[in-house]
Amino acid sequence: METCERRLPGGKKMVVPCPSMMRDYQRWMGGVDIHDQLRLQRYSVQLSVVFRKYYKTIFLGLVDMAIANAFIIFREARKVNIGEGSADHAKFMRMPQAQMLELKDSDFADAMSPAPPTPSTQPRPISSEHTLTVSPNWDSVKIRRDKKERCASRFYCEACSDGESRIYLCDRVRPKHYPGNNLTCFQIWHSKWKNGSERPRPLVGRDIQMRGLGKKRRRPSSGDEDEEADEEDGSE
Repeated sequence: METCERRLPGGKKMVVPCPSMMRDYQRWMGGVDIHDQLRLQRYSVQLSVVFRKYYKTIFLGLVDMAIANAFIIFREARKVNIGEGSADHAKFMRMPQAQMLELKDSDFADAMSPAPPTPSTQPRPISSEHTLTVSPNWDSVKIRRDKKERCASRFYCEACSDGESRIYLCDRVRPKHYPGNNLTCFQIWHSKWKNGSERPRPLVGRDIQMRGLGKKRRRPSSGDEDEEADEEDGSE
């Protein structure tokens, strides 16, 4: 608890107790008023443009605060240096404008040195017991539970499978699996994930599971399609 003077009718003063936060408010509020005056009433960037997006207005308000703080520091620095006059706000605002107009395209170019190229990792050799086995039938396997997407595959690893439960691995390179991916699903499972033992675990949901034999279907050949077309024509 601190004390302050209170003026009474007749010009007399009386010392009364007051909270410390009240003294701090009276002591520093003058600086806040001056800052608001410099930011909102003189050459405000925030008030010169109206945006529909609120965050753009907030950004310009932060720019105004930075300019006002820079001018206050510039003015205090001129007071320390003997022989220099008082700082003029209008001249100070013209200085960064003139400096920005002198900038060229080369000043905005990225001066950072390019990052060293990442060495391409060669896939680890796969054991001879792990081979891509081709099934005579196309087995329908669900690949996305959320979108109920299914695909048909014939390739699986017999060594990683357990009886009728198989690990289906395609022989195609899918760049979306990893940035700059040049490995097939079979190589990723055995080389990158070490036969599935170091595969990434999901944060939610189920892990990669072995799939049992799904609905077997045989892709029709061109001859089968012609025979079916002839039968339909004959029935008509």
